[in-house]
Amino acid sequence: MVAVLFFLILLVYAGPYTYAQVKPYYSGDERSNPARHDGQLSPVVGVHNIQVMRANRAYPDASNGNGWTYNHQPMLAYWNGTFYLEYLSDEVGEHIPPSQTFLQTSQDGYSWSDPMVLFPRYKVPDGFTKPENKNAAKDLEAIMHQRVGFYVSKSNRLIAMGYYGIALDEKDDPNDGNGVGRVVREIYKDGSFGAVYFIRYNHNFSEKNSDFPFFEKSKDKGFVAACREILNNPLYMMQWVEEADRDDPLIPLKKEYKA
Repeated sequence: MVAVLFFLILLVYAGPYTYAQVKPYYSGDERSNPARHDGQLSPVVGVHNIQVMRANRAYPDASNGNGWTYNHQPMLAYWNGTFYLEYLSDEVGEHIPPSQTFLQTSQDGYSWSDPMVLFPRYKVPDGFTKPENKNAAKDLEAIMHQRVGFYVSKSNRLIAMGYYGIALDEKDDPNDGNGVGRVVREIYKDGSFGAVYFIRYNHNFSEKNSDFPFFEKSKDKGFVAACREILNNPLYMMQWVEEADRDDPLIPLKKEYKA
């Protein structure tokens, strides 16, 4: 009995220090080739490559997001027996408006629905400016830019997420901390969507000058609780750092990170 207790005490005392020293590392000799789209690496046996949508500007229709050809940043979630794929889409190229976020669904991972608009196009207020940029917004739309797309709450609610950034010209960055803010929307079990709400604004925006309400205005207490749960999860919110205010007190990362 004494030996068992001693062993348990040793685990409690030494455990954290032992595990803290174990870091991920690669012990092989094969290296990737960043000049190739697949890294010039052999695929793992059993891996399948599934194309869920083929962009075609010449023949736009519902199956290809009406022909928009810049489709990027896919986020995949599996919830309630369904795959949910979110991706942002620009009409022609990166950081060139208009921009929106699409959602596709599948039960088996092979057959996918047509793209549905999850977060729509967003108008930037005329006259909006940024520090160190001489341009001012005029008839400009926001650029969607997000590094995280989904959150499943403790109450099993699926919250989709996006971000409205602003690029005043083709060389400007929508992920410089000077955008509009981050939006959320609940996806229900029947596949329908709730309303779009802001969950976090950038410094130049608030309820007074944005097109969607703040999540606290929702009458759905469960949805509000799920959003508060996100805001009380610093580890999760670290995925917001690229687009958030550079001094956002809710995000523990203080360095600028860009993919």
